[in-house]
Amino acid sequence: MRADRQDVYRDIARIPEQFRQTLDGKTLPEGEVCKITTQGTRRTAFVILRGKEDSQDPVVWLDERTRNRLGLLPGDTVCLEMRTVGLYGQWKWAWSSSDPAYRVNARLALLSVVLGGVGVLLGIVSMLR
Repeated sequence: MRADRQDVYRDIARIPEQFRQTLDGKTLPEGEVCKITTQGTRRTAFVILRGKEDSQDPVVWLDERTRNRLGLLPGDTVCLEMRTVGLYGQWKWAWSSSDPAYRVNARLALLSVVLGGVGVLLGIVSMLR
């Protein structure tokens, strides 16, 4: 299904809670960054999971960018595999997010870590001399 207007370019997948489960049956909480994989084509996308209170149907609401990544059209029937991701997966989601607020912050965070590492190396070199 097509995403609601407020979810466009937010990398959000709206899935009713009873259908937000991993392969081992654990319910994935709202707000969790998750990797969605289509079982047929094995295409993947990182999304934030949200619920859809007014629906009891096994339907996933995705924006166009996420559907394109997964190779889906509105109304397609497909099996999706969902799994949570760790810190690295959350960073990858932010790095490639369609929302520039997340994307810029992820890139500035990497730059900060690199510059911090350079500072540590320079500090070690200066102590050794």
